[in-house]
Amino acid sequence: MTDFEMSLRGKVIAITGAASGIGLQLSKLCAYKGAKLALADIQEEALDALVSEIKAGGIEVIGSRVNVASSQEVDDWINATVNHFGTLDGAANLAGVESGPKRLAGPLAELANEDWDHILSINLTGLMYCVRAQIRVMQAGASIVNAASIAGLMGRPGISAYSVSKHGVVGLTKTVAKEVGPNGIRVNAIAP
Repeated sequence: MTDFEMSLRGKVIAITGAASGIGLQLSKLCAYKGAKLALADIQEEALDALVSEIKAGGIEVIGSRVNVASSQEVDDWINATVNHFGTLDGAANLAGVESGPKRLAGPLAELANEDWDHILSINLTGLMYCVRAQIRVMQAGASIVNAASIAGLMGRPGISAYSVSKHGVVGLTKTVAKEVGPNGIRVNAIAP
């Protein structure tokens, strides 16, 4: 293996949204690079399958069903991660939704309160719960990556709640980076 492939060997990485999409691929990549993983997702069956696959490769991994919209579940997950591994070196906060329970997309005039609340509770408030719990236990040299979106950099018609949530992720990421940067903790966002 090259030095690049071994760059995460022994590092403890926490990933939300690990059972699908970007979170699934990142979990597999981090495992390939030798990281110890604390994976979280609300999709329990898919998460269990991923944990089994990674364990079969000889990687130390724990999986937890976590609803990121619950402050208590997030705090319990991060505390369990540190209790199990002794530290937290990095995190990728990738859990998110694009729509609410009532409607996929549409103009603001037709947006249901339940859709607004659902999207913001996961994409923004849930991400805040994760970052807050993570920075409480991280030491200098640790790193956090948050999932923003191109929609978080510009408005788009028909997806107001999603766009607002991702604008909030960008603002939260910039603010927290300034708060914990002097402590040697990096906080960045990606906009896939």
